[in-house]
Order: sequence, then C-alpha cells, then structure tokens
Amino acid sequence: MTQQTTPPLDRKRWWPTASEIADDVRTNLAAGDEDHALRMLIDGVNYLPDAHAAGRLGEALVEPESIGDSRWDALLAGAIRYRLHQSGLPAPRWTRKEPLDTFWWPAATWASQAYNDMAHTPAELLRLGIFLDDRAFTSA
Repeated sequence: MTQQTTPPLDRKRWWPTASEIADDVRTNLAAGDEDHALRMLIDGVNYLPDAHAAGRLGEALVEPESIGDSRWDALLAGAIRYRLHQSGLPAPRWTRKEPLDTFWWPAATWASQAYNDMAHTPAELLRLGIFLDDRAFTSA
C-alpha cells in the first residue's frame, strides 16, 4: 500500500497563472460577460505579488495563448506590466505589446467616467491606448 503525501503548505498555489487568467477571460467573453471577464483579469493580476513572495513568479508568468481578441491580450499584458511595476519587479518580454489601432475603454459606461479613466490610467495601459482607472485594480 502506497502512502499518499501532500505537498508542503508553502508549495500549494492559490494564485492564477497568466494562462489561467487568459482562460477565465476567454470563457467569460464567450458567455458575453465582459464585466466579469474584466473582474477576473484584474483579480488574477492582483495575485502576482503572492506568486513572487512564494518564489514562483516565473511559473505564474509563462506566456498564455491569445484570448482571441487583441484588445484583451493587450489589456492582460499591460495589467501584468502595471502590477509588476508597482511591486518593483521586471515584466516578461511577452507583455510588451503594440498600441491598439483604436482607443479602448473596457469599463467606461458614460462620458464623464471615460474622461476620469483617461486621467487615472496607469502608464502601462495608456501607452497601449487602453483607458482604465488605476483604482479598478484595488476594487476588483
């Protein structure tokens, strides 16, 4: 009879990888739920410091397959760059994307919110032509 062992507590992973975040976003977009897709993206990216603290950031940052929409691919890459920059960590090369052809507001629903998003967008998203208030990263 073989005894089953469980990994040490510090080896259990509670944060999503970039691939898992992309999968969640893809699934929610396929279901027509862009709001939930955005929340899953932000929530997942916000766990990157936990992966770093556990010494497993490299595992979390393996380049994911495309979400299937260049805007969402750019948003994921830019959000990862932003969160890593906040933590003083370098971003992987794959997170460097070309700016979108057309500006995009993933969360704006009215004009005054769009202007507010423009004023408070992190540089990592601004350079991509994506406008999302940086406070969205604290309230996902």
